[in-house]
Amino acid sequence: MNYTANDLQTLSPGRAYREKIGMYLSADRQEAIDLGLRELIYNAQDEFEATHQKNAFVKVSIDTTIQEIQVEDNMRGIPVAIRDDGINSLTAAFLIPHSGAKHKEGVYQAAVGVNGQGNKIVCHTSKWLRVQVCRDGNIYQQSFHETDEGAVPDSDIQILGKTAATGTKITYVPSEIVYQGARIDIDNLIESLTMLSYFTKGLRIILSVDGEEMEFYSAHGLADGLKAEDRLHKNILHFQRDYEDCSVELALQWNKGKGEIKPYANNLYVKDGGAFISGFKSSLTKTFNTICGGSFSGEQIRRGLDGFVSVKVHNVQFTNQQKSSLANPEARTATSAAITEALKTFAANNPDDFNKIVAILSKEQKADEAAERARNAILNQEKKEAASKRRKVQMPDKFKDCERHGEDSILIICEGNSALAGLMPARDVNTEALYAVRGKVKNLLKHPLEECLENQEISDIICALGCGIQEKYNPKKLNYGKVAIAVDADVDGKNIMCLIATMFSVLMPQFIEEGRLCWLQAPLYRLTNGNKRVFAYNDKELAELRQKYPTWEQGRNKG
Repeated sequence: MNYTANDLQTLSPGRAYREKIGMYLSADRQEAIDLGLRELIYNAQDEFEATHQKNAFVKVSIDTTIQEIQVEDNMRGIPVAIRDDGINSLTAAFLIPHSGAKHKEGVYQAAVGVNGQGNKIVCHTSKWLRVQVCRDGNIYQQSFHETDEGAVPDSDIQILGKTAATGTKITYVPSEIVYQGARIDIDNLIESLTMLSYFTKGLRIILSVDGEEMEFYSAHGLADGLKAEDRLHKNILHFQRDYEDCSVELALQWNKGKGEIKPYANNLYVKDGGAFISGFKSSLTKTFNTICGGSFSGEQIRRGLDGFVSVKVHNVQFTNQQKSSLANPEARTATSAAITEALKTFAANNPDDFNKIVAILSKEQKADEAAERARNAILNQEKKEAASKRRKVQMPDKFKDCERHGEDSILIICEGNSALAGLMPARDVNTEALYAVRGKVKNLLKHPLEECLENQEISDIICALGCGIQEKYNPKKLNYGKVAIAVDADVDGKNIMCLIATMFSVLMPQFIEEGRLCWLQAPLYRLTNGNKRVFAYNDKELAELRQKYPTWEQGRNKG
């Protein structure tokens, strides 16, 4: 293959956006079309953050029939004027890469968009796009259409009339060529707008889908995003502080279930977090233990911790256009300081809440320690099993093994040595093994796992089966295809049977699910007349037999 100078091609900006959309939004067309819309919404959000205009709104309208999307706001409007380079600022905002006010310090203090790419990506990847701007008393409009090299203007900027209003309205239809039939995910959009309302307190956000409207508005900000019914304590840990080059807001609570710390930078969800979340976590652990005098791990403290860690930086730096991770080092310093101050303030002002959290964490810490001891006990049990190099199980005298192991063999667990002696002559020595329990087996629902595993009967049964327990259970290693419980038919016998069944349900529930555990039910009563005998399994059957054989001698059957 020849490699010449002509093989080194330069793509126009518009063609690069269209052919390499994965570099700018996402290789997944569904995700890309969603992110493109969000870029326009972020621009309106940045306008609100810069002005905090009263009665501000952002309206997103979607016509699913013709795939037309519109984003409208009533903020300052994009400037429309000839720049020093001779290009109109409105045209530049939609066609020329890296054109935007967010590059200039002092215009936007904490913007989401930084690369001047959002408007351009959407414009160059649209079938057509139209922008209207109300500013300086005029209504301006410019339209664009797609080509292989990207978007081109339909005409010069037009003045449609006069107005006292301000704002920007962008209407477009995504390119079928670029997005390959992808459509806006309405459910994800609703979730995004809900969260956006929490971070832009006072901004009215409207979503219209095929004429049906819903509104998103938050009066209290981040705190509105936390569900009170899940909270383990009364008050939310809510903290906001401005630091040099960075502001931090925290809204946190400990939940009953699993929690999640959601990181945001300049009101944008950054799924991968960044160094600022690492700083938050390390300071959280250190400060929490310092206040309560505890030794909790970071994982234990964050278990059930739910809420938001939000930073706003003046010169935001993301690691990619997808904005999935924040790069600003000053954000780490700020979040570390914020959680330290926030925890101290929360503990001082809400001692009952803090002490309750500590008590819950202490209980969970003890449970973790018990679980660790149980895991160690299981490992020790596995070592015992591995010590026997022969498949033939080596057990005490109360265990009588069979000649063959496998799916067609069965382990019969009986009650005491007398039952063992009674079953010995009746068993098939080739496939039926016997084991006699002494007394009652430890109840695994009432005693710690590590204590139960030290019980001789439980340990013997585990070793005899050879299949491991809990997550280590492996049916391929079973020495016996079934286990049969053969106990007396009285109350004590049924109690022992329940305890053995409980042991299996805790240690190897799959064994039960596979239909391997059974009960050899013995009759409870017997009636005799010389050499003749009949048996009853319960009181009802006994009453029927007594009517049939009224003169026969009644006795209790022992197995």
